Amino acid sequence: MTSAPVPLKLRSVGMGALIAVCLYISGLLVILTPLPLVYVSATAGRKNGVAAAVLSFALVVALYVVAFLSAPGDNVAALSVPLPGLGLATHFSALSVKLFGGGYFLFFLVVALVLAEAVRYHWGLVKGGSSALIAGLGLALLVALVAELATATHIIAAVRGYLEYMVAEIAKLQQTAGVANSQTILLQEHGPEVASFVFNIIPSLVFVFALVAVVVNLLFSRRFIRMPHLFSGHSWDVAAFRISDYYVWAVIGAAAVFFAGRYLVKIAPLEYAGINVLIAMGAVYFFQGLAVVSYFLRRVRFPLLKIAAYIFIILFFQSVGVVIMGLGLADVWVDFRRRSQRVQNA
Repeated sequence: MTSAPVPLKLRSVGMGALIAVCLYISGLLVILTPLPLVYVSATAGRKNGVAAAVLSFALVVALYVVAFLSAPGDNVAALSVPLPGLGLATHFSALSVKLFGGGYFLFFLVVALVLAEAVRYHWGLVKGGSSALIAGLGLALLVALVAELATATHIIAAVRGYLEYMVAEIAKLQQTAGVANSQTILLQEHGPEVASFVFNIIPSLVFVFALVAVVVNLLFSRRFIRMPHLFSGHSWDVAAFRISDYYVWAVIGAAAVFFAGRYLVKIAPLEYAGINVLIAMGAVYFFQGLAVVSYFLRRVRFPLLKIAAYIFIILFFQSVGVVIMGLGLADVWVDFRRRSQRVQNA
């Protein structure tokens, strides 16, 4: 017996697509672009979710077409239009910028559609999040390969040149503003080295951004999608999030590769390979540490204290973030939550 086809809900599709596009061009809230599409797909069905995704992509493409028609070539960078990537037109070809804009939005679409499937079929945090992460990163790699093959611009050289330009510009701005600190001196004296370091850790930076995008949209989906049966079960419990202990060997191996590349054989690619894996795994263990913090904050009876704790983490993230990451890594051996449960049951 076949189920009845899901009707196309034009209002849900239109609103979802419009909100997604608005978030995409908002700047600060761009990371929430998948959220309305996940909402439409989870509440109105896969057919409506895909329709909203297709419509939103068509709208974004139309915005980029209008932008390049209004100001051909690198003049598009001077437009006061909040479209991601337009500022790159001074260093990249028009086709590269269009591919970046389209690929960037497609990344959010893929994350949205995979997360919607995860919610619909109860994959849980780990399976759903990792599936969306892999799909998003796979698309990003595909777009990068297409840009390298389809454009006259050598993307790798162009990215390196753009980073050197940005570092020099930041140093000039700080000097013009009268900011004289160690950071300004570092950028002025070692700008090319700083740009080279950032260039070499781009893979891990992309991974961290994709991971944050997936996690943020998963958490917000739990808040905005008021359908408890979709997020039922232990697999959706944020405080219970824990990756397999075997992943700690990636940290140990990356540390060994970094040490060998830096001090023994002195091979730069080997050194940066270790750094990239360490940064990526550090982000993963940060979220595991955050899950441990969330677990213990559940015992706090006063909501204001919980809010204050999370605000403290955000305000002092630079210092507290390292501690939380260490907490997540230590959880591999200590398993704080299981120990706590044993104490409670004793």
